[in-house]
Amino acid sequence: MIWFDASLESPADDGLLQRCIAAMLNVSTESVEVVHSIREVEDAPVTCVVEPHSVDSYSQLITLYLPEALPRPDVPEAAARLARTLDRSLLLANDETANPYSFIRVSNTGQCSVVLVDPDELDENDRYVIREPGRENDGAST
Repeated sequence: MIWFDASLESPADDGLLQRCIAAMLNVSTESVEVVHSIREVEDAPVTCVVEPHSVDSYSQLITLYLPEALPRPDVPEAAARLARTLDRSLLLANDETANPYSFIRVSNTGQCSVVLVDPDELDENDRYVIREPGRENDGAST
């Protein structure tokens, strides 16, 4: 069952993801499987599906799957631990709003802030480009 998705500021290799996810959940690294397609998901206690990425920031999307039986830490708390152990920021969907361009950026120190991404870049190019503060209303609807 999907636990959460995150877009990483910069790509992480499979081994780093495996170690950091294991540390975040306090499980052994052997309990975490990192795959590159949903078709590769098997019976591991924890699975991380890694989507293809480009050189752009926040282009590596990871989806974490946990079985119902495994305790699920609070997503923001777990994401903060993951960002710290990966030493890179990540973006999470902002479930507190209906705005599809609002995300929660979790810094590499675990601090959370709400950011907006450029709607045109996301809709047309599938890119998460964070808008600079004060540019939220520069002609695009949010």
